[in-house]
Amino acid sequence: MKIPKIARLLTLSAALPLTFAGCGDSNPTISDPIVSEESSSSSSESSIAGDGDSSSSIKSEVSNASSSSANPSSSGAQSFSSSVEPESSSSAGPSVPTGSITDSRDGKAYKVVTIGTQVWTAENMSLGDSSLYVYEDALKACPEGFHLPSIEEFNTLVEYAGGHGIAGKKLRSTTGWPKDEALGDWNGTDDYGFNAKPITLGNGTGTDENFWSRDRNYTNYETENFLKLDPFPTSTVYDDLPQPDKDAKRYAPFCDSRNNASPDRTCFVSGEPDTRLSVRCLSDLLDCGGKAINYKEQFCQDGAAYDLCRGRKYDATKYVCKDNNLYDRATDSYYKYAWIALNADMEYGLYLDKRDNQYYKTIKIDGVTWFAENLKYEIEGSICHEFNPIHCDFYGRFYTHKQVLNGTEEIPSGKVQGICPEGTHVATYNEYAKLIDADKKYDLISEYTEDDYKGTIHVAENSVGFSLIYPGFCDTYETECGTEESWKHVNLQTHLIASDGVYAIKDWNNSGLFRRDIADDKVYGSVRCIVD
Repeated sequence: MKIPKIARLLTLSAALPLTFAGCGDSNPTISDPIVSEESSSSSSESSIAGDGDSSSSIKSEVSNASSSSANPSSSGAQSFSSSVEPESSSSAGPSVPTGSITDSRDGKAYKVVTIGTQVWTAENMSLGDSSLYVYEDALKACPEGFHLPSIEEFNTLVEYAGGHGIAGKKLRSTTGWPKDEALGDWNGTDDYGFNAKPITLGNGTGTDENFWSRDRNYTNYETENFLKLDPFPTSTVYDDLPQPDKDAKRYAPFCDSRNNASPDRTCFVSGEPDTRLSVRCLSDLLDCGGKAINYKEQFCQDGAAYDLCRGRKYDATKYVCKDNNLYDRATDSYYKYAWIALNADMEYGLYLDKRDNQYYKTIKIDGVTWFAENLKYEIEGSICHEFNPIHCDFYGRFYTHKQVLNGTEEIPSGKVQGICPEGTHVATYNEYAKLIDADKKYDLISEYTEDDYKGTIHVAENSVGFSLIYPGFCDTYETECGTEESWKHVNLQTHLIASDGVYAIKDWNNSGLFRRDIADDKVYGSVRCIVD
């Protein structure tokens, strides 16, 4: 798949970063929700279950629901059954803002409006003399109690307004937009009071409106994402917009072409950080069934409030949060967030690393039993994506080659346990190569992509259940200010640490392994273990 080019001012957003609050990286101590006490008792430090091997020492009791790739972050369209109760509730407390608010920094007042569960400023911020902001200033533009929205939060607004294909008309102001006999009337209906008015860009054609989000573009860390309303067809803005990737198999509406421009349409794109855009602010408090809840602590589903679990939303009709971990409501079995990347139609085994009571799903491919997820065992020097512990829940931990070999610098000639749990070993290059070569026959890549709101990254079937994900990689390098780290190619590339080297798999359609230089041991990557 081709990667969209970066436009002079604007770039297409192919994937979006996580927007949940960070939390600890602790693992649960599990007794019987997944495996019985009797079957898990073993003299070894690790056990394997249910991958078709008759020698398995424990049996998985996880139902298809708990081992599927159901996404606990999505709210879903299901209504609650009588047995589903909110995990937390509050009696008296703060109220969501109504009418207007005053920014204590300069005394300016702004109208606010409730749209669904969200409370938005109903006019653009104008802190001091500014009404358009570069990205860094946008991050500081919102008053106390409000914040710069994430793309996820903008997506909630767009979906409430009917989706990308029609939300633009409902969010635009009823006056101020251009209209003519040939191109039509671009004024909106302003159904909810959002009142998005056109902004003049200084190029003589104006009639554009964009709202910064707080999120960066994961495929190009030098740009940031924002919500865009289609510009008027004569706007020169279209000269700077990239065309959609024609190789993509699915994608949401693009604000890409003046020939297809519509006043009904919205989309997510990305801009250079020095681009000057509008800012709308979102209240920290949500209106959940008439009660105010803080988005940093709780989320609202079908009118009921639930505590975030490990900093994330989840589908409360399917899961319950206990001790900051998710459990399947139907089976009371532990649900691990990384399992959203699995193939829901396949049977997986279960492996327990007793060093930290961490469970891993396993899959047998051509007689080899692989971990179907990246290793998450914490050692000194290992890191989480962007150094945020919440990302370890999905991507696993990142290690250098030296760390994977427990501090040994020599390259082994055979299989070694390394950082993997007892009874397993770190995959070798040949084992990876044999598997990756089979990509021409099998699809090894997970169907799920973290924060791909546009659906532009890839379409995958994960037909053998290997569930490969692309977290990008982290390089460290020395500057005048000391050591710095750089995250690269998120959702487009992965680094796999083999016992005998570091190898990269580039983009979704490339089945080759590319060796990285590990002489300075500053390249971080993911680890997959193989059961002996």
